[in-house]
Amino acid sequence: MNDRLKLIPLLLLIAQFGFSQELPEVKSANHIQINGTNIFMIPPTSYESSTNFKGFQDPNDQTAMIMTIEIPGPYSEVTMGFNAETLKTQGMELKNKTAIKVAEFDGWLIELDQEANGLTFSKHIIIYGNEESTMLINGAYLKDSISTGQKIKESVLTTIVDSKLKSDPREALNYSLDETIGALKFHSVIGNGMLFNRDLKTPTESVDQATLWSDMSFAKVEVENKKVFCVSRLEQYPENYSVISSKGINEIELDSIKGFELYAQSGENENEEMYQVVLFNNDGGYYLLVGTYLKTNEKALSDLKSIIKTFKRKE
Repeated sequence: MNDRLKLIPLLLLIAQFGFSQELPEVKSANHIQINGTNIFMIPPTSYESSTNFKGFQDPNDQTAMIMTIEIPGPYSEVTMGFNAETLKTQGMELKNKTAIKVAEFDGWLIELDQEANGLTFSKHIIIYGNEESTMLINGAYLKDSISTGQKIKESVLTTIVDSKLKSDPREALNYSLDETIGALKFHSVIGNGMLFNRDLKTPTESVDQATLWSDMSFAKVEVENKKVFCVSRLEQYPENYSVISSKGINEIELDSIKGFELYAQSGENENEEMYQVVLFNNDGGYYLLVGTYLKTNEKALSDLKSIIKTFKRKE
């Protein structure tokens, strides 16, 4: 075959996904480590390390941020969803997708637009990983803020990953849970949350299916009707859950934070139940603690509640 003809598939691929993008290999004096990660970056001027998520934010603009999220799933599987057709079903428009090398990892630099709450956001995303986990670095801003977008893109492109650096993903979270109280194991950190189960498998294969997931809102939102919010929160889970009215929706207080607890029944599995606790900060925002289990095993619920009771904010 003619050598030029052999190059056609490669040229088409480059035209579709863009040219390879280079990242720096050596940290400068301006690089700052993102807490709880082995990622270093030069943030835009005036941006601060966030106390609400792992990354940087503009203290004067809550719509502009650079956030890192570790996903406990193989890179090869997670990235399958980052194509134009799949993203479109989620209200996102893929603008560009460029091959990138992040330390020893293969990755992508992705640019997309997304509609959210009546606003249009643009995002510069770096995604990389291996067959154990995937890391996503998400720089987001209002699409009309051209200068902000340029600063965020330039910052994202200063990313350096120090694979030799051992980091504690729980270090950056502003709260703790003691999973040993209920004989569960720490699985991973996802955003502002933690995942626990008995066997470290996803999904768990333990006899009682005991799984605990926590989260914290990264925005200090004010919730007017907190009881209604706790019920409506059930609609945001991947599976269908409905409140078990006979067990009630009860007030609860942990570490001097008040909230509500409720029990819910799975719509897909008649043997599965959920125990949900939502705690509301006085200055806005909330913590979410969710345990799922097989109701045929009484110890599962007891263990999950014991761990949730260890909830404590860090000073």
